[in-house]
Amino acid sequence: MIQQLQFILVPLLASIAILTLTSYLGIHVLKREIIFIDIALAQIAVMGGVVATYLEQPLLSYTFSLLFCAGASLIFTFLKNPRIDVPIEAFIGIAYAVATTAAVIILDKGAGGEVHLHDMLTGVLLWTTGPEVWRVSLILLSIGLFHLLFRGKFIPLSEYHQTRTAPISNYRIWDFFFYTSFGLVIIESVRIAGVLTVFAFLILPASISAYYSSRWDRRILIGLGAGVIATVTGLLLSISLDLTASPLIILLLGLFLLISMVTRQPRARLGKAVPDREKGE
Repeated sequence: MIQQLQFILVPLLASIAILTLTSYLGIHVLKREIIFIDIALAQIAVMGGVVATYLEQPLLSYTFSLLFCAGASLIFTFLKNPRIDVPIEAFIGIAYAVATTAAVIILDKGAGGEVHLHDMLTGVLLWTTGPEVWRVSLILLSIGLFHLLFRGKFIPLSEYHQTRTAPISNYRIWDFFFYTSFGLVIIESVRIAGVLTVFAFLILPASISAYYSSRWDRRILIGLGAGVIATVTGLLLSISLDLTASPLIILLLGLFLLISMVTRQPRARLGKAVPDREKGE
């Protein structure tokens, strides 16, 4: 048992670093009703890396991912427009489908395409190294501090995202900052955990926490706790059963959400906060 715990320590630390931020960003995603934004930005970033590899410029893979993600962030910023009747979620779905198709076509032309496709979806969580965890943790910590410092801008934008009136001045600039920082989190996280796991880390903990509180601070802690429990259990089961860790973690988070749905009433809803009655409890 001790050897198993030592083996999963590094991937567990990587997961905690990712979950700390995705538990918070997931609340934004649910309130903005842009559920598939992370998987779309992740796939667009992956496509940037795939294009760099296809152009035989692997050293520029990270730069291409950043450029593709920044371009998508700029587009999504201006798609929230009352004069556009098409919901932004539709554009996000289109972006994901196009980016996925393009990446698959390009990978199909290269050697080892199936391996790259598998890693893109499920990641290499169990084989994460210590230096990689330190690097990702520092980047995510910087983004987290940025959101903490300007929470007075980002939280109102998400709380009142569906209203016709802008809750803050220069809201498009702050929307762009949100999407860009969000995209950077996705890029860093996908390199370790894969597209599917990052999607689960973003949506499932935030959805679970909605059944227990409507306050942002409590929801972050609840989501992080659920994510850590699912990750530890999934990593241990992956070793015992000789299975890939990421699918097990996703299934456990899905189970936690199902239990929450059966046993609790939601304290927060998509796009609309429910008054928190916990203060009088």
